[in-house]
Amino acid sequence: MSYAAILAVVDGAPGSEAAVEAALQLGRAFKSRVELLHVEADVENSLPVMGEGMSGAAVEQIMQTMRAEAEARLAEARRLFEQVRKSGKLPVVAPDSEPAAGKFEVCFRHVTGRAPEEVLHRARVSDLTVFGRPGQEVDGGASPAFEAALFDSGAPVLLVPAAPVKELGATAAIAWDRSRESARAVHAALPILRGAKKVVILTARETAGGAEPSELVRYLAGHGIKARTWAFTPGSGALGQEILAEAVKAEAGLLVMGGYGHSRLRELVLGGVTRSVLSEAAIPVFMTH
Repeated sequence: MSYAAILAVVDGAPGSEAAVEAALQLGRAFKSRVELLHVEADVENSLPVMGEGMSGAAVEQIMQTMRAEAEARLAEARRLFEQVRKSGKLPVVAPDSEPAAGKFEVCFRHVTGRAPEEVLHRARVSDLTVFGRPGQEVDGGASPAFEAALFDSGAPVLLVPAAPVKELGATAAIAWDRSRESARAVHAALPILRGAKKVVILTARETAGGAEPSELVRYLAGHGIKARTWAFTPGSGALGQEILAEAVKAEAGLLVMGGYGHSRLRELVLGGVTRSVLSEAAIPVFMTH
């Protein structure tokens, strides 16, 4: 098992560069094709319905502002691609060319439309989708494009902070709560975990039922991955924050976890581990649903 197709969402906002760097690092490691995707907003069809009281001039001004922002983001996405292409001497190919198995390749795809739909379309035929954090969050939650990939693509996602990731997953922490979501995350992350120098399994002591952390250690050993358990007692704070704190103590450079064990609505109303981690993690987070 490996990653043959990696998709990086390059929206042109702060955080795009980190997403590109992380995707290229993985592409080199797994000898896979990396597609850098920029979705340009379709201004003509995305403008909200205006009230009767708004003048035509006001509507046109709003549209001009949206066009200018879309053009600026596209220019930045292209600049990032050219920057890494020249500095890294990347093997650039056309986005619709036939992929070469076991070969590191990079392409840039520019499409116009709605980001959630366009990202989901390509995430479903990718092994992993990479997002940058800044510009990908709305009101403390994940962007619609990120949620579309996480919930509906059937593949894992990787959310990276703006700070450059020098060695992705050298030390990996697994947030293990014995759930279906965390098990799927571990299975999907096996290629990265195999390359980690150290793997720790974070488990809250209050968690009960299901496979014990020691059983996960044995499972990973069968894949050539040496891991150790790391139990902690939750305090009065948010569990997501405490998981992040334990990951920092373990000097982890990657957190692997299941996403949204409850419905999005319940997470939105009551808060939750996923929302907390997405909003506050200072390290890359590998997640599946």
